[in-house]
Amino acid sequence: MLKSLLTATFFLGVLYCSAQSVAINKHGFYVPQNLTEANEQLDKVLTPKAKAKFKQLTPKDFEDVSALFILDEWELGEWQDSTSSRLVRYLNTYVNANQKVYGYEGWQVRRHLVLLSYLRHLQNRPFDLTVEARTLNARGDSLAQVSERVHRRNLVADSIDHIYIPRDIRDSFVQLDRMLSETDKQELKHPDPEHGLARFHFGLGLWMRNNWQLWGGSRLQQYFERLGITHPDNMSGIILGAYSDYLNGKALDEKSLAASRSPAPSDADMPTASPPPPPKIKYSKVYRQFLRKRRIDDFDALPPEAYGEPAEIVN
Repeated sequence: MLKSLLTATFFLGVLYCSAQSVAINKHGFYVPQNLTEANEQLDKVLTPKAKAKFKQLTPKDFEDVSALFILDEWELGEWQDSTSSRLVRYLNTYVNANQKVYGYEGWQVRRHLVLLSYLRHLQNRPFDLTVEARTLNARGDSLAQVSERVHRRNLVADSIDHIYIPRDIRDSFVQLDRMLSETDKQELKHPDPEHGLARFHFGLGLWMRNNWQLWGGSRLQQYFERLGITHPDNMSGIILGAYSDYLNGKALDEKSLAASRSPAPSDADMPTASPPPPPKIKYSKVYRQFLRKRRIDDFDALPPEAYGEPAEIVN
């Protein structure tokens, strides 16, 4: 009887500790189970000054809100798409976590819902998670459909954003002949003996990758993929190398293009030693102050232009 009682007590202790490890994160912050608890925790962490400032926000301001460090503790940041947070798991039952449209990615919608819930809480206004999540998911799905239609059109289009897209590598030579000055052509014709064409990778190569849509998808990108060349850096590098040969009067052998790309490392090439431990996270001074005081007295809510950065408009 005593043995059974001790065994039961042990398992209850394990379950309790497991629950605690989920509820309390590594810095000792409580991780909410739902938005009601999230509002309660925000009430505790934000000072009256911060609450008054938050209360004046509108939902359009949310994308500019930063330094609300408690959200990072709940794993609601851009690079924290983790299901280890029970708040994230809870919100994922309402959110399309696999959405890839910027502005409506899973982490952005989760964060928006937490902020909107708290704003309505401060304003004593009702908040319906199901309705709000459904609205955001629908917007994201609609934009994803538009994006997919544009992508499919771009794969066969002869121009994208008023820039002509070459059909193949020979057509790219024609365009480069028209675009480049004689000085540029001479530099491509006679590469640096030591570094080759490397200096063009972030100049002309970058222009080709961006404007000929080697990242986003275009008929030139599809041409290379049919040859087995799938990385945009390889595509632009091959164009530069082949164009240099073309300027020197060398014949183009399209069948050899795939062999000229840098091969991906195989499993046999990978080191067998144990990977190094992850680097220690270095927190900013204000974040360390937050961890010490466990309170937020202020936060940022300015658009990117206020910091001298270009704005990203999310409809």
